[in-house]
This record gives sequence, C-alpha cells and structure tokens, in this order.
Amino acid sequence: PVDTGFRIYMPKRAAPTDNATSSKRFRAAIDESTEEFLCPITQSLPLDPVLAEDGVVYERRAIEDWLKQHARSPKTNLPMGTKLVPAPAIKNMIERMGKTGALSEEKTAEWRKRIEEEAQVVELRRKAEAGDLSAATKLARAYSNGKLGLSKDSSKALPLAKQAADGGDPRGMSTLAMIYYVYPAHQSDALVLRWAAAAAALGDGAAHILLASLYDHGRAGLPLDKEEGFKLRLKGCEMGSANSRGLFHLAESYANGTGTAVDADEAAKWMRKAVARADPPTSAQRARDWLSARGLSP
Repeated sequence: PVDTGFRIYMPKRAAPTDNATSSKRFRAAIDESTEEFLCPITQSLPLDPVLAEDGVVYERRAIEDWLKQHARSPKTNLPMGTKLVPAPAIKNMIERMGKTGALSEEKTAEWRKRIEEEAQVVELRRKAEAGDLSAATKLARAYSNGKLGLSKDSSKALPLAKQAADGGDPRGMSTLAMIYYVYPAHQSDALVLRWAAAAAALGDGAAHILLASLYDHGRAGLPLDKEEGFKLRLKGCEMGSANSRGLFHLAESYANGTGTAVDADEAAKWMRKAVARADPPTSAQRARDWLSARGLSP
C-alpha cells in the first residue's frame, strides 16, 4: 500500500461515567432534601402531611394526638396553636418519589408499610359494609387496639364488633366483650359476661381469658375464684389467644402459686412465651426482666 503521508488521529474516549456512583449521589441528595418532611413525632414520611403553626410538616394523626395533650411544638418546644393546614403538594411529591424508587428503602420502609395498612383498612371496611363478619371483627380490633395505622377509637370499634357478634362470629363476640371490659365509656360487666360466655362456648380463646379476669376479681356477679380464673386463663393461653400481658399473668400465677401450685419451670416457660410474643412491648419487657433477675435466658 502507498503511504500518502496522512495520519488519522482518533480522539481519546473520555472515561465512562460511573452511573452507579452518580445514581447513589443523586439518591443521597434527594434523601437529604426530604429530611425536612420527616414527621418529628413518627420519624417517618407522612401519609397525610399537614403544616402546623410552627412551620413544620407533620403526620396529621400524630400532631392531632399531640395537640390534644400539649400546647407546645414537639419540634421547637415553643407555644403553638392548633391550626393545621393540609399540604397536598408535599403529599404528591412524597408519593411520586416513593413510588418511583427515587428515595432509599430506609426512608420509605415505614411509609410503604403504612400505605399497605391503609389499603388493608379500605379493603376491610369494604368487606365489613358488605356483611363480612370476619372483616368487621378485624377492623373493630384494629380500632380497639390502635393497629393498622388507626388511632384507638372505641366509638368506631363498638358498632363493628356488634355487627360481628350479632352475626354469630366468636371472635367478634370476644372483641365486643373486651370493649365492654376495657373502655370506661362502654363499661358493662353484665355485657362482658354475656358475650364472653357465648364466645367461650364457641371455642374462642380470648373469651376464656376475659372470663378468667372476671373470676379473678369477682366481677359480673361471679364469685372470687382464683382457681377457676387460672384454669380459664391457662386454656386461653394454650389456645394461642393471649398477648404478652396475658402470658405474663399466667406465668405470675405459676410463680406465686395463685390459683395453682407454685411451679418455677412453668413460670419460666410462659415468661419466655411472653417475651417471644412481644405485644405489648411493656409486658414482654417485664417478662424479660423477671427471667434476667433469676439468671434465666429469655
């Protein structure tokens, strides 16, 4: 070949951009910019953001509950009024960034969980209104216990529990009995006994635990009978219907010989179950402390 003397010089390629690094930096910048939208009370992104008089964005339910008991800002601790202004622009922005993955999993985990809970509540309400007794019971319990992102509200729990109980749902019956037992506004020992007895007859474990409490304190016209109370509580716990509080009380009965013979091994066994159940956390911690004080593992 003939050498023409011409040389073709190709420009050097620039080093390829590290897309992964850029993406991480971009996401970090977005995460940092959304810090101001974290509710100071829940420490998570709000589903229903509102702007309070202190100029801070809060989850509506959280700040409403706060303002029922405080006259100061949870952020600045300065005096603050109760006026709350909806923040739809912030809500839309959070939703867009959360659904498109622009925010880190750490930032959105709790927010996504509450989105799912909100969807569950909508579905339960739809089913309950269509006559689904199980859904009515679950929604009643959510309102009664403050679960699924709902505030505790016995006035909303009561009609749902009545719907389920009147329809013959055993869990609905025991839920209704619990509302009559726990909430002063609805308290009625006679109705606790009526619905707990009906639910227990149908094999509901929670109802057995309620009846145990009536015998323990001699309420609703029942005799004060610790032995009967222990038997009923044990049966309810064995059926898997007790939370950590109920499990702790059973363990205490074994530890102190209340209604039964003292049995340290059984006490430890049920204390461990209370720890594992972890609901409510305060009762689980009491069980953990009991075990720790005796050099026992949880």
